[in-house]
Amino acid sequence: MKNPEVKKALILAAGLGTRLKPLTDYLPKALVPFNGKPMIENVINKLTRAGINNILINTHHHADKMEEYFADRSGNEKITLLHETRILGTGGAIKNAEKHLSDTDAFLVYNTDVDCEVDIKDYIHFHFTNNAIATLCVQERKTSRYLICNEIGKLIGRTENGQIVIYGKKSEIIFTKAFCGIHIINRGIFPYLNQKKDNFDIIPEYMKILKKNEEIMIYDITGTYWKDLGTTQNL
Repeated sequence: MKNPEVKKALILAAGLGTRLKPLTDYLPKALVPFNGKPMIENVINKLTRAGINNILINTHHHADKMEEYFADRSGNEKITLLHETRILGTGGAIKNAEKHLSDTDAFLVYNTDVDCEVDIKDYIHFHFTNNAIATLCVQERKTSRYLICNEIGKLIGRTENGQIVIYGKKSEIIFTKAFCGIHIINRGIFPYLNQKKDNFDIIPEYMKILKKNEEIMIYDITGTYWKDLGTTQNL
């Protein structure tokens, strides 16, 4: 039996980029410059270094600029743009990409406005070793919304309106972690995703999945460089 693989990635790039105004008045967030190149090239480079060359990218805001950019771009990667006529949210974007992800055991989802030195190959190994339906990259830092995990690294809940809400198996020892905008997801997740709506976020869906006794793990990169590029001061 062959070892499971992550052969594809989905870069989430459809957002309006309101925190990056006025840069995003004329550009999609993904094409805002960072280190002398469009921001999205930073993520593509990290993926290809990890051996992932088949990349899906969702688009919406200034989608025509994304089409133009990738039509002219050279490179060995296979890039597929998935246009959203309206923003579908993180969960809706994943659901919308399902037909492109049926031939990979699991796939990586990466926010275009995240710069992170996570070891993707080790991350993938960790995911398959723990046999979880999803593994979320997290770290210890301040955030307005925390994920809750137990002492062995299983996701069990999140904070809602500042209160801890447990969806998985309760634990006497809990830890609060900040989500890093990077996840590895098994293709078996699709039947669990919202069937009544096209636009929804993925974190609430993870909470519903926990209630069905599926395991979601956290991959803790505390101490590893991570940066939110969604604000002008961080570029």
